[in-house]
Amino acid sequence: MQNNKKSNLKKISREVNSKFKKIHLARELGLSLSREIIGISSRSIRSAQRKDFKNAEKLINEGIKKLNSANKKLKGISLDINTTFFLDGEKELCEAIFFLSFVSNYKLTSTKIDLFSPSSLLKGMAEAASELRRTSLDNIRENNLKMSENYLDLMNEVVDLLESIDYPEGVTQGLRRTTDQLRSVVERTRGDITIALQRNQLEEKIETFLKKID
Repeated sequence: MQNNKKSNLKKISREVNSKFKKIHLARELGLSLSREIIGISSRSIRSAQRKDFKNAEKLINEGIKKLNSANKKLKGISLDINTTFFLDGEKELCEAIFFLSFVSNYKLTSTKIDLFSPSSLLKGMAEAASELRRTSLDNIRENNLKMSENYLDLMNEVVDLLESIDYPEGVTQGLRRTTDQLRSVVERTRGDITIALQRNQLEEKIETFLKKID
């Protein structure tokens, strides 16, 4: 009887070790692939900020191929492919996709959207909207206030969409915090645009006044 118990414990130990080994392999592979996808996504966003939309799209396509490959490889190792170490890569690629769609004619398709978990999709959208602050400020510096206002409107639309998602944090995986951060970015951007508009109005009034006294 005692020998049977020891034998069972050894069997359990072997099975547990085997499962942990698979999880460890999945984690290491997931981390490596996630880092590659994050790097590709970051380069895509920088290209889009420089208005090199062709290269930005090329990098997104590369990231999507990498993501599809990663999902296939991880699925063979572990049933849980949507673990935290891989979601960062998903989110960053979503950010690159949404950012390019915000600043160019790049079209979002259901095929692309279906690649991602709902949490990664919405967090990526939120971070892409946050990136629009930089784009909006660039337009302020170029005295293109109308375009800055257009980007602000788009940022507000994203906030409204995120606030309409009413599920527990355990389901949305920290979406509320991401929404709060974006709302803060939107308010700062609104303040910058308001100051720029007031400055322009003041300059116009001064110019009009100077013309009158000439």
